Amino acid sequence: MKKGTLVIFRHGQTGYNKNHLMTGQADVPLTALGEEQAREAGRLIEGMRFDHAYSSTLSRAFNTAALALGQTTSNPHLKKPDGAWHIVQDVDIIESHTGDFTGRNYKTDPEIVAFKRAYDKALPGGESPKQVVERVGRFFENEVLPKLERGENVLVVCHAGIVRAFDFVLGTESIPVDGGANPNKKRIPNATPTVYEYEDGKLTRFFQIDNPKETDAANQNTSAPVKAARPPKNGG
Repeated sequence: MKKGTLVIFRHGQTGYNKNHLMTGQADVPLTALGEEQAREAGRLIEGMRFDHAYSSTLSRAFNTAALALGQTTSNPHLKKPDGAWHIVQDVDIIESHTGDFTGRNYKTDPEIVAFKRAYDKALPGGESPKQVVERVGRFFENEVLPKLERGENVLVVCHAGIVRAFDFVLGTESIPVDGGANPNKKRIPNATPTVYEYEDGKLTRFFQIDNPKETDAANQNTSAPVKAARPPKNGG
């Protein structure tokens, strides 16, 4: 029996995140808090040894991965001779294209608030969730699953829209029937690792490790109650 582990998390906070702006594929850098969230994510996965590390081609994802790995003591084999981290950047896990909505406030902009979303409906000038799931599925099938089947461990640092797409790709959420309303509207915390455990290429268990730095930021940025840390879940 070959056991592999996949760890996925969103990048740390950016200025667009802080101000409720739709970021999409704009290359917005991490804030100082985002950098600290990334380091904390690394401390949370301390002890995990990764055979491969991936990020999107956007700097906020790559830098989050590098800062996180820098807090671990079990991954020196992922360093290049010049000391930089060997993190493979893949365009298939770049954030969903938010098109005409990029840079606009998703909480107050009337056009964004009124826009009726659906799984197979693209944002104006952007992508649909279906299109994003298709490319994330291609990345998983080509890059990640073969490694999990070999019993290897993989780190992926990406974006909120990509984390949601992984829910569909990994089978932890059901794809809407007939392209209907997208049921996956859960909040994706910054720099909060989710661990997926595989045996012989099959998902057996997954759980989230809450990031206290992200929770502090969420408490400052919303009046809604923040959920407590969730215990590991068997198969869901």
